[in-house]
Amino acid sequence: MTREKLQQFINDLSDSSPVNYVGAELEGVEEKSFKKHNPVPSGGEAVEKDTEFDGLKGMRFYDKPLFSIARADAPRFLEIKRPEVVGEHHMLPKDWLSEAKTVISFALPVNRRIVEANKVDPLEPSIEWLYSRIEGNRFLLALGAAVRDALIEEGHKAVTPYLDDRFVSRVGGDPAPGSEHLPPFSSVWSERHVGVATGLGTFGLSTNFISKAGSTVRLISVVTDWDIEPDEPDTDDWLGYCNRCGVCIRRCPAQAHYEDKPGKDHTVCSMYIRKVSAKHMPRYGCGKCQTGTPCEYQPQPMSGK
Repeated sequence: MTREKLQQFINDLSDSSPVNYVGAELEGVEEKSFKKHNPVPSGGEAVEKDTEFDGLKGMRFYDKPLFSIARADAPRFLEIKRPEVVGEHHMLPKDWLSEAKTVISFALPVNRRIVEANKVDPLEPSIEWLYSRIEGNRFLLALGAAVRDALIEEGHKAVTPYLDDRFVSRVGGDPAPGSEHLPPFSSVWSERHVGVATGLGTFGLSTNFISKAGSTVRLISVVTDWDIEPDEPDTDDWLGYCNRCGVCIRRCPAQAHYEDKPGKDHTVCSMYIRKVSAKHMPRYGCGKCQTGTPCEYQPQPMSGK
């Protein structure tokens, strides 16, 4: 495996995988993990297709992915375990794979049609965005599985934490079995924090992730014993790609973000998402702090940084 070969592999997968387009069947696409990460909310019947489905059929979810690589023992992974970052419960790369040498973080840029559609209504997520958040998640999982399997086929060891049975998260309220030890709105592997640790991007004021391709991306990572030269992060600032303009905060329909510090009230955000899911189950999402911002398609570092 080389960087060039990996990039070509994920480019080809992005173009040719049926699950990167609206209308593909779920069969054969890490079905167990898809259902684990996208449970149907309680409170009503799941609507499999919205009335707009026919107009969306064939829509592409993600453009060609990008990636960044870090050493598995990079100090930034230890920083994630600090209480003020994520916490001690966050696993290290070698917890997933004892022989780990590198971590590869992938960003999947959301297709522009979807991004632009989500900018129209300031209060409601577009149907395009809802499909990309749920049905589009199948391609996110498929890419993570495909890269893992490709590395294994070449004689490496590899784990995709998001697909691993050891991955657990706690959204809030009553914890799901196995997540009782986690604080609300946390997990044992944060793709956003891992993306920062690998140099793929940084956080924004609203806790959104701003990649080298902007803030409209989805993330997944692979831990492996593939020994390759890592990338060097171009900023030490965890907000390095954010110009602190505050547009993402003002875009939030739930007004969940703090005015005096970076971050948001996850409970307020979650309440809004539940309202969306009640209308569109099994789909949910928002994405307003990712779209309609100066950083939606590219980083916006502060002048001089």
